[in-house]
Amino acid sequence: MTNERSVLHRSPSNHPRLNMPWTPAEHSPNTFTRPLGPNEVFIKLVSDPGHPLGREHWAVNYTATISTRGAFVALSGSPDLLPTLIRYSWLHLRFQHPSLAAHPDSSNSTVVYTVPDSADALSQWASRTFHVEADAQSANEVIPTIAPAADARLYYIPQSSELLLHTAHWRMDGVGGLLLLGQLVDLMASHADTLLSGKLPDPFDSFHWASEVARLAPPVEEAGNMPLTATDEQKAIAHGAVGTFALAAGALGVPYTGDASTVPSGTRAAELTFSPATTSAAVSAAKARGVGITAAVHASLAAVNFRRAIAEHQGRHYTSTIKQSLRPYLPEPYSTPAAAAGLYTSGWLVRVDTSGTWVENARMYQAEYQKGISSEYLQAHREYASTLVEVIKNLPTPTEPPSDIDISSMGIMEKYLAREYGTPERGFSITHAGVGVEILSRQGVVFVWTFRDQLTLRLVYNEAFHTPEQIMEFLHDIQADLLTQLQVAE
Repeated sequence: MTNERSVLHRSPSNHPRLNMPWTPAEHSPNTFTRPLGPNEVFIKLVSDPGHPLGREHWAVNYTATISTRGAFVALSGSPDLLPTLIRYSWLHLRFQHPSLAAHPDSSNSTVVYTVPDSADALSQWASRTFHVEADAQSANEVIPTIAPAADARLYYIPQSSELLLHTAHWRMDGVGGLLLLGQLVDLMASHADTLLSGKLPDPFDSFHWASEVARLAPPVEEAGNMPLTATDEQKAIAHGAVGTFALAAGALGVPYTGDASTVPSGTRAAELTFSPATTSAAVSAAKARGVGITAAVHASLAAVNFRRAIAEHQGRHYTSTIKQSLRPYLPEPYSTPAAAAGLYTSGWLVRVDTSGTWVENARMYQAEYQKGISSEYLQAHREYASTLVEVIKNLPTPTEPPSDIDISSMGIMEKYLAREYGTPERGFSITHAGVGVEILSRQGVVFVWTFRDQLTLRLVYNEAFHTPEQIMEFLHDIQADLLTQLQVAE
């Protein structure tokens, strides 16, 4: 720890990398605040209405199944060793990414971070945010029980060897949480020998608390140096993207149980994984048709939405989301894993009609994904998010609740999460990983990714509105349509 301490030991008041607009609180030198950015406000407006129900729409869940290798197998032999290592690494991760412990104040307009001023304060934070779920069989059992919380949370499920990271979506995007899980397992690999050879030091003494303030994440509007006042051109770009949200009007939905008065319950997920051979064949076949596997899955998802639409919705269009990460387009360090704990994402809606063929739809989706983020779009993003906030605030209650199945692609997960950490002799493997969000609506979302050369579809939904059988049938329909269109045998 000596080198880390010497490099990082600077007072927060003169740290050269202190990210504005974080400022010290007037009467509390240990507390730092900043306003929520428009993108964060937008997400909170969508998420927070679930709080009275003890839920949070769009809260994000990231999972990683770990296994020990070599000498680290000894960690699995004691019920206390691995949780102790995870807890210590979680506190180290908080030191590296203090925004894990930043939360909105009572006004819901300001984010607050407090530097721990004692070992007891840090220990209390760990007790609030890290939990070992010894009785649960998997993360899928834990997710429906999680209530909204001020800070990010980490769960370890011994029976399934899963790590589950949970956070409000305003704090982090899908990519960020995967980066954090990878960094957590990397920290576990680096600290395991110390634990096995004796005892981990007190985490309050291990790091120079207060220097972490330099790493508090700014909102994307500050990270991207987006102008406070938009030009006419930027307004046109922003309002054009926001205008696509009108495409949701009159779109089809799929059947759901209950009615408009049915109260949402817990979030569930169904998952379908392709074999490595089928995945490879599907990716190659999609490429031969001029599209990526995400666009191909998207086209098959549209086809199944059409096929399974509510009877009265037959003939309606299907609207879905094109999600884009802003991270690659931001300046350093916000384009790097150092800024994992931030919300740096955008998106717009597109529609397809029943008259479109699979190939036509796949190529249209491919063109949308390939657009990426232009510098002009990035500079217009503050205006985009601010306009969305006003739209959400003034949105009338829909005459019929949306119940389509949308999509969110994570691409190749190895970009964010390695398969192995440490060494074969002393390390950890991540054998499975995934992402999903909390769902309080009648809609569902198919998360798409490849990890360890296997394409996975995870459909998250609310158990009050859909049955596990209905959701698994939906996934099997997507798989069948995709392989048929690509002429790939399973």
